Amino acid sequence: MKARIHVAIACSSAALSIAACVSEPARPAFDAQLARSVNNTATRAAVAKSGARVCRLVQVGIAERDWIRGVVTEISGDVIGVRIQDPGRFPKTLNGTALARGAVVQDSPAAWTPCRF
Repeated sequence: MKARIHVAIACSSAALSIAACVSEPARPAFDAQLARSVNNTATRAAVAKSGARVCRLVQVGIAERDWIRGVVTEISGDVIGVRIQDPGRFPKTLNGTALARGAVVQDSPAAWTPCRF
């Protein structure tokens, strides 16, 4: 009888240790693609509203970055129109439009972030 108990205990402990090695983790691993998709959707929802104040960080040269600030004036499909309020410190163009106060640029909403200014 004792031998059967020892064999049963040995078999069940072996089965548990094998099951522990091949089972899925208790919580799923972080999915970077899902997080990126949720972030893009939330940004589009916040930015793609007429009258929303938006900002965009642009690269100037190889080492300098500059903030552009504007207000969303129109939304059409996957493109928003942004009227520039503050073109930043350096002269630049965006999608073929020279950035100046009052200029309207057409761009993707994913490139802009909501901001206060």
